[in-house]
Amino acid sequence: MAEKTHHLVAVDLGASNGRVVLGRLSGKQLRIEVVHRFEHRPRRADGRLRWDWDAICSGMFAGLRAAAEQAGRDGVAAISCSSWAQDFGLLDEADNLFYPPVSYRDERTRGMPDSFREIIAPGELVRRVGCGALPVTALCQLRAMSLAEPHVLQRARRLLFMADLAHFFLCGSRSSDWSMATASQLRNLGTGAWDTDLLDDLGIPHHFLPEVVTRQRVLGCVPAENPFHPSLAGVPVISTAGHDTAVGTACMAPLHRGDFFLNLGTWAMLGCCTGDLVMPEDPVGDNLTVLGLVHPNWAVFRAGAGLWLLQECRRLWRERGLDTSDEQLTAEAERASIDSRIDPAEARFHSPGNMLLEIARACHQAGGRVPESPGEYAKVIFDSLAYHYAGGLRRLERVLGLKARRLRVLCGGSRNGYLCGRIAEACGVEVLAGPAEATAIGNILLQAQVMGILGDDDDLTRVMEESFASTQEL
Repeated sequence: MAEKTHHLVAVDLGASNGRVVLGRLSGKQLRIEVVHRFEHRPRRADGRLRWDWDAICSGMFAGLRAAAEQAGRDGVAAISCSSWAQDFGLLDEADNLFYPPVSYRDERTRGMPDSFREIIAPGELVRRVGCGALPVTALCQLRAMSLAEPHVLQRARRLLFMADLAHFFLCGSRSSDWSMATASQLRNLGTGAWDTDLLDDLGIPHHFLPEVVTRQRVLGCVPAENPFHPSLAGVPVISTAGHDTAVGTACMAPLHRGDFFLNLGTWAMLGCCTGDLVMPEDPVGDNLTVLGLVHPNWAVFRAGAGLWLLQECRRLWRERGLDTSDEQLTAEAERASIDSRIDPAEARFHSPGNMLLEIARACHQAGGRVPESPGEYAKVIFDSLAYHYAGGLRRLERVLGLKARRLRVLCGGSRNGYLCGRIAEACGVEVLAGPAEATAIGNILLQAQVMGILGDDDDLTRVMEESFASTQEL
């Protein structure tokens, strides 16, 4: 008798594009298909660099319709969303999204981290919430709002991060999850609750903070009247791990202390699983962050630049009439001989602007050759990222007293064989590349656990071994 096929849908919102992925799980065999992919970018609105939430919803709904059609008579068993952390939208008393999400790249938090020193010492802040005062964090964004837009925060009745907003629009849930809470810099590591004392000290209201779901569970169901597809009525919407960095590690189950991984997309998160909560002795000096993974695992991270640099270069080339694919750029980078490098961590590379000009200036200032072709720019970026990650890996090893013998590269960057090879060379470790759709796969695996289709982590391991044996060792 043939195994029953369960159809599970993952909505994977990245900071440059979104994907709706349909998973077909039969026994321990999982097949995935990206049924819809859409690009999105923040735009200037009301004086802010805001995400185009309407466009994101339109892409998500189109993907859900496509998934429902693909599932056919069997129907969709469950849906869940994951996204990047930090950015949020605000609902008012009538549950209207009156304040669409502002991008973490908006300049409103410029200079904000320094103002924290007057209220709390940097080391104490990290010990309380797991991260220093970085401009991108929800804490810095809320402090900027408390100073410039206090009326907005007073009007707010619920704060929801990007994945939470997707769940709200799917089933009306007004909660967040543990992985998002640990990433926000709003949660106290000691108490496990929102750090309302810290927020009071910083003059930030907190009446709008949501309930936190600590374990994977059903949030609600798609209502009968929905704009997606009639066959999705009543389908459970599941909280897995809202933070894409966290949910992707479900592909590595069971996680062990000392497992090193690099979530490589628009942004890069180089991490090491510590199992229990571990606070490094000098997290400020070492520029480290402590985040929750899939509950109850923790990790220490070195956050850094990802493929954003290349994405910005490609945007500029497209504006000039030159459209090059990732495959073309990688092939040209492999053939290029330029050996210039930049420091991807420099602030000049963090915000939208003329990335080509900034890279050229950085190469010249470092005494290197200035790239001339797209392939040379790509090689400079790839080589620089590889050595940037090697430095981060050495730092994590030293701080945690652990030796990395293997580095798992997850998500979109794992498709780039040249970059993964350079990472292996720079880090001096074996690199296991893939899966590229780790965020969606991890999401689907956790959905299957909640629905009782899969059991413990050993089941997840078997699914990965039987379904994605093509991960590449370098």
